Amino acid sequence: MSDERARLIVEAQKLMNQVEAEKRALTGEENEKLNKLLAEVDAIDSSQRMKATSERVASLARSLEAPVGRIASAARAAADHSSDEYRKAFNHYLRTADSSELRAMSIGTTTAGGFTVAPVTEARIVEKMYQASVMRQLGVVRSTPDDRKINVENSLGTAAIVSEASSISAADVSFTQVEVGAFKYATAVTLSRELMDDSLIDIESYLVDKLSLRIARLQDEHFYDGSNSGQPQGVVQGLSAGFTLTAGQVSTGITNPGNILSWLHSLSPQYRRGAVILTSDQVIEDIRLIRDAGSTGQFMWEPAGPSSALREGAAGTIAGVPYYISEYVDAIAANAVVGVYGNFQHYEIFDRGATEILVDPYSAASTWSVTVYVVKRSDAVRTLDEAFKTLKCAAT
Repeated sequence: MSDERARLIVEAQKLMNQVEAEKRALTGEENEKLNKLLAEVDAIDSSQRMKATSERVASLARSLEAPVGRIASAARAAADHSSDEYRKAFNHYLRTADSSELRAMSIGTTTAGGFTVAPVTEARIVEKMYQASVMRQLGVVRSTPDDRKINVENSLGTAAIVSEASSISAADVSFTQVEVGAFKYATAVTLSRELMDDSLIDIESYLVDKLSLRIARLQDEHFYDGSNSGQPQGVVQGLSAGFTLTAGQVSTGITNPGNILSWLHSLSPQYRRGAVILTSDQVIEDIRLIRDAGSTGQFMWEPAGPSSALREGAAGTIAGVPYYISEYVDAIAANAVVGVYGNFQHYEIFDRGATEILVDPYSAASTWSVTVYVVKRSDAVRTLDEAFKTLKCAAT
């Protein structure tokens, strides 16, 4: 570029030297040629200034990717992931693995490897996960940008009547501090490029339906009985039994209606308002098959009759308490926990940020395929043990 600029200047100077030597004015043709030469020089200068400015801006943009949390947070806040432009770029990325447009719109997040889905897509993912997870339906779901510590109440404390001039004894509530982190739930699918390129296939909907369902099912299992070690704390993890079934019901199934009522009454009355039962379809079937021990032999679940102790409401309740079924509740067996009754407002699920997707066009390139990875980070904790009571099988 500098050589071309020099040639143009030399040619213009040569023309001016000739006119000055002949001591005359420029002809119209010479004036036009000189203006053209100078215009081309100005264009080169302008292009060089633009290039220098562009390089300066690019240098500043690269500095935003430095590992400085404050700068990265500001960049994330400035990114407009809700725009139609972002969603269009995101869909283009899903189909082609071309991240240039998303990278330009996601300064400060690209070093993580994946890209945050558009809010419209995130809303659909959340809806699918909610539909596939009974624990998300029952518990309290929150979004959090980072790890946090929360106080978990161990006991409610008591009150007392005191006489005049007597001192009042403090009954402090006991708390345990629990740190909520984010376990990384991930899944992947390999798709042919032909499928990705097919405009008739809604790739976004496919990923929402299939991959979010996989994650939701695993999370639902952990939210019920997660070990709290390398995975979230399940709602039944570490709970003492509210009621243990009488012996003999492991092999024959649940046959004693009094056991069910004793289980329900094991929960303190202050937690029963809004409390529900979460159990297995096997337990519900056993309860509905319980018959009156009298001469009539009616099912205890009959809509009317002298022995409708477990009715007290429409189908979908046990003794008037709504029930929900989870496939992850243990089967009836010795010492198995086969249900939990409680107020699930005291079980909280924390989602860290939005769902991220990474398109890898290289790993499966030999089969002309693309691998798509989806990551959702979540944790969960039971915040009040007293609000839940389990139903446990006896040893025999």
